[in-house]
Amino acid sequence: MQIYEAHARYVRWLLVTKDLSPHTIRAYHGDLASFERYLGGGARVASIGRTNLVSFLEVQKAAGLSPASLRRRASALRGFCRWLLSEGLLEADPWSGTSIALGRSRRLPRALPAHELDRLLTFLKGAAGASGELSDLGPVRERPHESTTLLAVALMVATGVRVHEAVGIRHQDVDLPSRAIRLVGKGRRERHVYLTNQWISGLMGSYMDTRAMIGGSHPYLLFNTRHEPLSPAAMRSRLAKAASAAGLPRRITPHMLRHTAATQLIEAGVDIRCIQRLLCHASTGTTEIYTHVSDEALRRTVTDADILGKLARL
Repeated sequence: MQIYEAHARYVRWLLVTKDLSPHTIRAYHGDLASFERYLGGGARVASIGRTNLVSFLEVQKAAGLSPASLRRRASALRGFCRWLLSEGLLEADPWSGTSIALGRSRRLPRALPAHELDRLLTFLKGAAGASGELSDLGPVRERPHESTTLLAVALMVATGVRVHEAVGIRHQDVDLPSRAIRLVGKGRRERHVYLTNQWISGLMGSYMDTRAMIGGSHPYLLFNTRHEPLSPAAMRSRLAKAASAAGLPRRITPHMLRHTAATQLIEAGVDIRCIQRLLCHASTGTTEIYTHVSDEALRRTVTDADILGKLARL
């Protein structure tokens, strides 16, 4: 069998049997396509061996691919080879006993500083007519599409939800009296996040009333200008445009809002295990990266404590 045929079958198998995000499957598809191009057109499954797997990754590394991308490509190839073995298309796993030093990058998450976050939210509140107190949330009903962007951003900042989780919220997942939202995240792990104060709870209530008034045939909470479900790509575009209109100096992404939420919680002293549950991380090791983002808060804290200065005054 030629590799391109096995590749197509493997991707279909992933879609049907594995609970992977569309982004992950697209990435694996691209990784395997790169390996196909490296081997050349018409390459057959039987030609896959330890030597060409290792040399492919070495070429990718020499070309400047980041350690994170190299590890993902290695993961995609390992999974592909395991599947080929299970399907009887390979006689032995070429990865068996293979170890490759791909390096590890420690790229810290990018988070918005407080003044940029405040500027973004102030702009979005003004655009949605929700810049005042709860009594002034009535205009939200007159500007449903602006309030969609505001609500999505507020949810990501307050709860750290991923963009696909935010747009995947169904109206029946929202329990307004308890200020709780049911989510199903990576690996079909279910969790609850919470509306953190009266303002966002009031915004949610007003938005849900607007949604009921407009109607619609889909169960999803957030909707676009055609009253169809809001997509992750559309939300990314809305956020980037809003950040630019608000005068922020860089492009803002939903994942930066998730990083910002985690960083703010760390700096507020919230236990890392609670943040792990909120963000739906499989282990605290993933969450611990945010402790490295809070160096500025640590500097402020120890400066304010000024232990030597207080001893000198004794």
